[in-house]
Amino acid sequence: MNIQGLHYDLNTLFPKEVDFLEEEEVCLKDYEYLRRLYPREVRLMASVLEEYMDRYEYEGSPMYAQYPDAVTIYRIASEIYKKLSFKGSDKEKAQLKNMLQVMVCQEMYIRRRRHDKFCKKFQNLHIR
Repeated sequence: MNIQGLHYDLNTLFPKEVDFLEEEEVCLKDYEYLRRLYPREVRLMASVLEEYMDRYEYEGSPMYAQYPDAVTIYRIASEIYKKLSFKGSDKEKAQLKNMLQVMVCQEMYIRRRRHDKFCKKFQNLHIR
């Protein structure tokens, strides 16, 4: 567009919005790649965790509460720990439980961000 001899590149001034699904796919591929770099035992834990967290993918889930409580996170980590039937010293078991709690928080964060982005993207969608 030229205004009195000046040239404006509208694509530079107003870049196209990145498609939500494309952006999400790129982020998911990156996340999956990084998870493949986990140690073997942690990859196993992460896969069990992911399957378990799939159960919490519904509206009204405690995962989507504004402030998920520590009891819920501890309970989820404890249930996953029981499924793994880990053998080791009491100190090792405590460390594993702590790591599972961190992994639950991380997985919740990722799913909450994806959920929020999806809801914001489509909240103004009106079906006629």
